Amino acid sequence: MDTPSQPDSLLSRGSHLSDPSQAYTFHTDLDNLSGGTTETALGASISSIHKISTLNLRHTVDLRAITYGGTVDENLVCPICRCPFVDPVLTDCDHVFCRACIDDALSHGELCPVDRLPLSQATIARAPKMVFNQLDALKAKCPCCGNIFARAILENHLEKYCLEAMVRCPGSLSEQGCTQVVKRRLSTQQCLHYPAQCPDCYETLEQIEMESHRQTLCRDRTKLCDYCEVEILRCEEIEHKAECPDVLQICKWAQYGCQHESKRRDLYLHADDCHFKSIGPMAEMLKVEISSLRDDVRNLTETNQLQERRIKFLESGQRASDRPMDLMDLSLASMPEAASTDSLDSGHDYLLSLLETQQSRLSHLSAELSDFQGKNTMMLFNETLPIKNELAELRSTQQVTCMHVRWLMRFRMQENQRRFGVSPGLASTGGPDGGNGFGSDITLSRRLSDSSRDVITKL
Repeated sequence: MDTPSQPDSLLSRGSHLSDPSQAYTFHTDLDNLSGGTTETALGASISSIHKISTLNLRHTVDLRAITYGGTVDENLVCPICRCPFVDPVLTDCDHVFCRACIDDALSHGELCPVDRLPLSQATIARAPKMVFNQLDALKAKCPCCGNIFARAILENHLEKYCLEAMVRCPGSLSEQGCTQVVKRRLSTQQCLHYPAQCPDCYETLEQIEMESHRQTLCRDRTKLCDYCEVEILRCEEIEHKAECPDVLQICKWAQYGCQHESKRRDLYLHADDCHFKSIGPMAEMLKVEISSLRDDVRNLTETNQLQERRIKFLESGQRASDRPMDLMDLSLASMPEAASTDSLDSGHDYLLSLLETQQSRLSHLSAELSDFQGKNTMMLFNETLPIKNELAELRSTQQVTCMHVRWLMRFRMQENQRRFGVSPGLASTGGPDGGNGFGSDITLSRRLSDSSRDVITKL
């Protein structure tokens, strides 16, 4: 089966994968300044940037341009760009694509790039969480230092930890306000963006470029070693001297008395004949034991001093325990005698004694507050209990009063009915406690003439 044809714009997505310089970009705060900003506003913005206490820059990694460690599972590779998924989405035909890839494909035709079935944006959904977890766990090489990390933490590594990643120049925090960037391993130095002279060819260039210039561009970058006559870089002369086989070197037991000296390549011949070869290891072992014993003595001394300080504090606290403690007296003047500088050996012990005194006072205050809270709770309970009883009695009295009022109203209305000649059958339609009789009484009273209404006594 032939592979379906794809647009040229989709096939060109992986064309830059071999260029590691395109694998990431870093963003400075200056990128947000528009081109039409006035000089005054630009100066104010730059001034605010210089006050930032961190030198880190935000990095954006192109996940299609990075190099992955090992083989990537074919199920995690996008069928369009042939790279591990970036923001994967799932179609209704159970195919997974990068969101940018499928959007680009649908802009040319609403067909699935794999099975050529009809496909639209409405049928595209976010891929399952499991796919994202597998993609985050992929091992990728850092585009700066080359170390391998999980893909999910690559941007965080570049932003905070990678020694080869770009950060703001340390001069951005100084008065000169440098706006350049440097590698993180150089950020511990001062600003390197100043003119300097190459010590080899005496050419003038910026100090930040001096290292690469002396290694690759300088015309006088090489010389012959003074010992082995091998051509080396002048900037690496010290490192070469530490490894040069023709450099004179003393015996490793020279600190114990050996006076032998020879070239580094011939020094191993002296190792078997050295008179100190049996004394040296023993001296090294004794040196380690002495160092260990000194550490033990130092620890025991500190422990002894701490125990003595605690004993003094407890003795002074026992003498001061008979004196009552005022709840609000927290001043330094009321400290126990152990807190004075006369009874302690150093200022450090004095401060520790004050700290322990404050801790004991806080513990006492905590106990007092707990007791006070319990007493307040009981007091509130005793005060509110009679109020609750009185409220219950008032409710009962109110109910009895309401009952008497209803009885009087019914009695008065029956009197009015008898006074104005209401038939007994109509008056007795409802019982004394029924709701129908009360409603009919009200209806009848509303139908009385105006002269009769004046006679009725209203409650």
